[in-house]
Amino acid sequence: MERIDHKKISLLGRMSLFILAGSAGWVAGSAQAGDEMPGATEDVGTSNDNELRSQSTQPPKELSTLVEEYRTQDPNASFSFFNGHIDSFSTTPKNSIPEYAVKVLKALKLPTQVAEPLKIREPIFSGTLEKQSHDIEAKPNEQLPYVGEESQEPEKSKGKAKEDARENSTDEVTEENRTEATSSPHEMLEWERPTKELLAKEKQAASKILQAFLEQHRSLFEISAEELDDSMKLMDFTHGAYTRKAIYKQFYSKSEAILYGKTIVQFDVNWNVVGISRMIVTPQKLPLDKLKAGIPGDKAIKIASDAKEDCASDDAKPLLLEPSVDLIRKRRVWNVELASKRGACHWRVIVDRAEGTVLNVSDLVSQAYNDAKVNRWYFTGGDLFSPQQIVSPNQYTRNDRRLEHDFFYMMNDPRCEGSAETDCAVTPQVGDTWCENAYGTDNGSSYIRATRRLDRNFSSYYPGGESETFGETNAYYWGRWFSQWLKPSLDALGVLPSSASDYPRVLIISDTCETRSWYNPVFEVTTDDNKGEGGDVIRLAHRNPAGPSTNNAGCQSGGCFDNPSNLHHELNHFYLYRYHDVGTDLDCGGSSELQLTHEGALGTAVPQAFWHDYYNVGYAPTDTNKLYFSSSNVGRVHTNDADLSKLTDFSCANAASNKDPYSAGRVVGQALWKFYHGKKVDGATITNTWYPSTDTDFNTLVYWAAELQSGSTLKDRYEFANRVMEILDKYSNWSSSGKSDYCAIFATHELEDRINPDYCN
Repeated sequence: MERIDHKKISLLGRMSLFILAGSAGWVAGSAQAGDEMPGATEDVGTSNDNELRSQSTQPPKELSTLVEEYRTQDPNASFSFFNGHIDSFSTTPKNSIPEYAVKVLKALKLPTQVAEPLKIREPIFSGTLEKQSHDIEAKPNEQLPYVGEESQEPEKSKGKAKEDARENSTDEVTEENRTEATSSPHEMLEWERPTKELLAKEKQAASKILQAFLEQHRSLFEISAEELDDSMKLMDFTHGAYTRKAIYKQFYSKSEAILYGKTIVQFDVNWNVVGISRMIVTPQKLPLDKLKAGIPGDKAIKIASDAKEDCASDDAKPLLLEPSVDLIRKRRVWNVELASKRGACHWRVIVDRAEGTVLNVSDLVSQAYNDAKVNRWYFTGGDLFSPQQIVSPNQYTRNDRRLEHDFFYMMNDPRCEGSAETDCAVTPQVGDTWCENAYGTDNGSSYIRATRRLDRNFSSYYPGGESETFGETNAYYWGRWFSQWLKPSLDALGVLPSSASDYPRVLIISDTCETRSWYNPVFEVTTDDNKGEGGDVIRLAHRNPAGPSTNNAGCQSGGCFDNPSNLHHELNHFYLYRYHDVGTDLDCGGSSELQLTHEGALGTAVPQAFWHDYYNVGYAPTDTNKLYFSSSNVGRVHTNDADLSKLTDFSCANAASNKDPYSAGRVVGQALWKFYHGKKVDGATITNTWYPSTDTDFNTLVYWAAELQSGSTLKDRYEFANRVMEILDKYSNWSSSGKSDYCAIFATHELEDRINPDYCN
């Protein structure tokens, strides 16, 4: 399916002043990077997360009456409230096409036959069957379980390929020989995917059907057709297995956006409106005094440039300058986003328009062919601290001479260290800054290269080799399998284009002479063949080759490179941001905790889930090296009261002040890890409950919940828990006892207070 890219839609007609981010267009948000993660932090305190929830006031009697009248027609409908008005709305899919949609569908010549809604499959009880895995390395003859990659004609490299100057090592490296079919492959869901033409028509229908629905219930949602047109700008539209989703940007007036105003409207397979993620704002619902005078935009940029002390402001450029309304603080503000040339700094500053006060600073960078052959690491039993080399043949790539996947470009940066295979001398050095010239531009005098081979045999590169191309081949292998493991859920949620050649891709650069790894969605870099230019870059650190293996890196044979889970953490950022439009602001005063979702919630639980699928490490392996960061708050497993992460111990304010979104996000991550395995913990007693029947269902659940959290008025950890339960209640066949157990697990982490009681019965 074609995914309508929100980055490429101009808002010139809607904004009084904003700045485009180069060729990438308007930037709606940014994605956080997982760099050097800290260990356990002792600086904890009482949570402040409940304070802002006081604005979620119940409605007046008249509106309550209308809500109850609606529920007599649809008993499955659920509502939340903000400032005395309806905030979010959700209900179950229906087996009929609503009257308000029929006229629109006929006018656009869209299908009007009734379809059966698809629901998430029934879970498995862990007391009957423990969480299964593929345990890849324990089955050395069995092929790896992955969904299909498109066969295609080779993409021809433009540059020169070399087949000499191979690296030689005395290490004895075994080559895999997987000839048996996999016993349990990952599978795509069966559902009817729309064509590009049909998706384009559906996009036209979405806003018209929403308008007809709201017109039918005008008094309930308190908005007219004219107000809706002024308030909502359609940015994106997707069609997935469970719902269609229209994603809007909200405006307070023609010249003012709503800060963090992303809004998701969900339609079921029969075009019933089954979800509105947050309040559709009008000045009448949230009146503000007019701003008589305020600071100009250029002054706001200067204030924002100086607000991040650890980033040099002389080369920073503004990506976004947007007059906005902050609903939570009830202020008019400037939303300013900036980035530095080197890409290591990318931040958002919220500036009070009346006074010039800095209200928040968000650091947006936290530190088809099957014949390629690579040398990579494997980890016996899943021990991330004990890598060993193995040659893996029959690797799919999209390019005839280099490692390039459907979801990412893989390149190496050896320019400053010398490399036989890339002919560095062909690009002349420019003074002492030659090694810097590829960064901060897409048209520089230097560029990042991919290793090229005529015979596509990359197996000769080894960890301690001069060119360090091993980092490229190792990252390619592990990036490929993580992406293929995640692919069925991306498909189910409707965010994949119909052709793999159209997939949005991230540029992964190994060996950048950096000491940390990170992801930046707006980073400019010059590359060979212009591949991957224009943003979405993961930079994998070159580690100290004499250092020991750590939670971040594996070391063996004189080489230290990011371990697979660290790479998967970074790829999680890319998929959350680029495919699901989940930003990474941490604004405790604005009730936005999406950075915690990126880092400690999905940023630990998802890499851990992949590792279990690959190595069968289990829920709580005795050796903590077998599970990503499970030796610390960042990724530890809940087995008793001593290692329980609770919201009051890891507040949003502490996460911001300590720069530790990982531990604070792990409050949610621990709950997700229990969901993945079907475990409950009471004191020191571990008992069984249900878990999603497939990894695809688990990934669908957590990424969908993150999407809805990002489209909520209050984007905190409470809301993530609420959205998980909303999906299970409205879109699954789970039993009441299964849902009740999950609500109880969230309660263990003090996340239950804001879950709609409807979802737990």
